[in-house]
Amino acid sequence: MRKKLVRSLFALCLSSAALPAFAQPAIPREYVEHPGYSIGFNFGMTDLWGDVGTKSVIDHYTNGKYFNMPCFMGGVFGRFTPHPSVAFRLGISYGTLYATDAWNESKAKKATSFQDDAVQRYLRNQDVKSNIWEGTFQIEYMPLRMNSESNSARHRLQPYVTAGIGGFHYQPYSSFIDRGTLAKKWVSVADLHLEGEGFEHDKATPTYAMKTNLWQVCVPAGLGLRYDIGRNMSVGLEWLYRFTFHDRLDNVSGDYVSEAYLERYLPSDKAVVAKEMYDKEWAVQPGAKATPWTPRGNKDNKDSYSAVSVMFIYHFNNNKMPWWY
Repeated sequence: MRKKLVRSLFALCLSSAALPAFAQPAIPREYVEHPGYSIGFNFGMTDLWGDVGTKSVIDHYTNGKYFNMPCFMGGVFGRFTPHPSVAFRLGISYGTLYATDAWNESKAKKATSFQDDAVQRYLRNQDVKSNIWEGTFQIEYMPLRMNSESNSARHRLQPYVTAGIGGFHYQPYSSFIDRGTLAKKWVSVADLHLEGEGFEHDKATPTYAMKTNLWQVCVPAGLGLRYDIGRNMSVGLEWLYRFTFHDRLDNVSGDYVSEAYLERYLPSDKAVVAKEMYDKEWAVQPGAKATPWTPRGNKDNKDSYSAVSVMFIYHFNNNKMPWWY
């Protein structure tokens, strides 16, 4: 009887010791992001997609003058990860956007028709540099980590897609060309109303532009690759495109106005500057002058901008067992 009791107690102890081992969830994977918070910063090169510049993407990057004035954007962000495949991101960024019709020069000189798009853009001779502040809320999705127990989820290199909503404030500048020396300087154009935006219109002005609001909404969407250096650090490369509902990022959208129109509605000092800047064809084609109330831009195509950025992320330690294990 005593031997049976000892054997029963021994078996019970063994089963009690073994039970926790079987009841515990699997050990968290080394390179599967745990739930919790992280912070990061990003820095990269920007592109402005509007009326000013080239019509095609290929010409945008291969025109020979693209790298004469590269512009950049950088920012900081915070992230929350409820699951390895999903993260919510809130960030702010500051940068500069730039575009110029001079990018069309080489293609314009090879054109066989004066009506060629590259020729018309080159002769228009507009440029823009916009300083921009941006705030965004985004959702990141890593498809290969949807199943956190899979082998693909353990890979350090992970592709992802992202989309969200944001807002931005911008301040556009354009070059003022001195007629004597042809020297250029950047001048703020938001209050020069180069297309009559915000002015009254009457029978003498067939078209007019709406007043410009420098605060706008954007919809960011993009693709990225992220590499986990360790449990607490990741680096990545991201391309993020911002759709907007606005067509004045490059300050070109509507029609040419007349000098008399600018003189009528602007203070005399601003009218002098505006008359030199709204039409700069003369600097490319001496003697040329735009006809009032003819197209200066295309108001039906909204402007957008993008950035290719390098990203660095630090993940805070979280000792809690992930809920999905």
